[in-house]
Amino acid sequence: WDIDKKEVPVETPVVFRVTSHDVNHGFGVTDPSRAIVFQTQAMPGYINQVAHTFSAPGTYEVICLEYCGLAHHDMREKIEVVAKK
Repeated sequence: WDIDKKEVPVETPVVFRVTSHDVNHGFGVTDPSRAIVFQTQAMPGYINQVAHTFSAPGTYEVICLEYCGLAHHDMREKIEVVAKK
């Protein structure tokens, strides 16, 4: 995944623009307990836009929820949601 900002303040809207360069992917974000917060499809040639406001600090993880090939297990990224300063 290509995520520009890996640290965001709590209660701040974040817009995810999700696309793919190869095949369809299931773009999902999980909370610190590993529950799915939201999901959308990543598809070549199309941008899905999802706005989300994280309500609690913690480490959230972006994962691929749809088997997409040999590198599927490596498709992970962390987002740190921090208290506002």
